[in-house]
Amino acid sequence: MKNFIASSLGAVAMATSVTAMAADLPSRVAAPAPVLAPVAVAFSWSGFYAGLNGGYGWNNSRWSPSAPPVFATFRADADGFVGGAQVGFNWQMGSLVAGVEGMLDYSDMSGSAQCSTFAGTVCRTRQDWLGDINLKLGFAVDRALIYGTGGIAFTNFKLTQPVGAPPANFGSHSRTGWTVGVGIDYALTNNWVAGLQYKYYDFGSFNSTAAGTNVRFRETDRVLLAKISYMFGGPSTSGVVARY
Repeated sequence: MKNFIASSLGAVAMATSVTAMAADLPSRVAAPAPVLAPVAVAFSWSGFYAGLNGGYGWNNSRWSPSAPPVFATFRADADGFVGGAQVGFNWQMGSLVAGVEGMLDYSDMSGSAQCSTFAGTVCRTRQDWLGDINLKLGFAVDRALIYGTGGIAFTNFKLTQPVGAPPANFGSHSRTGWTVGVGIDYALTNNWVAGLQYKYYDFGSFNSTAAGTNVRFRETDRVLLAKISYMFGGPSTSGVVARY
């Protein structure tokens, strides 16, 4: 009986010791799940856009009367407000952005100068509208885009000698030419983009006759525009990333 009691007490003591040792071992608990937090993603210039523009234009209108009679070449340059609308599409490939843009603007450019035909005569140039279709290629740094542009241009000139003896109307001339320019855009939000653009236009030379005088005209423009555009279906502003 004594041996049984002693054996039982020994077993209890051993179990207690094993339990105590197990309690001293390090706990193996599963690592906590990662915390997901929103982070900003790079802005994308890809997509359609449309907007309005407004600015100022300067026209160089060179008049060269020819025989008969022969008169000196002179200029009747025009200038004034230019404004209208634009629509386009951009496609971004890394930092490069390619696109196409069409623009149609009202023009208030007009100007008068002393003609070289007769003393006291005045010659006048007026440009009623201006449009173009351009290809664009630029470099984007997140929300800023610097680009060059070039393409085909369209306009209409009205050329007259309203003051003089006799008054003369050289007609209304629709012209097709070319244009090149540079610009910078900045995305104010994911959809609204503001920009500044400069373009040079060349509409070549053409002839017209009025009141017995033939004149060769040479027309070029420089236009500076401020633009505001809305990008349709703008990019997402955030994503998720695992943070430990």
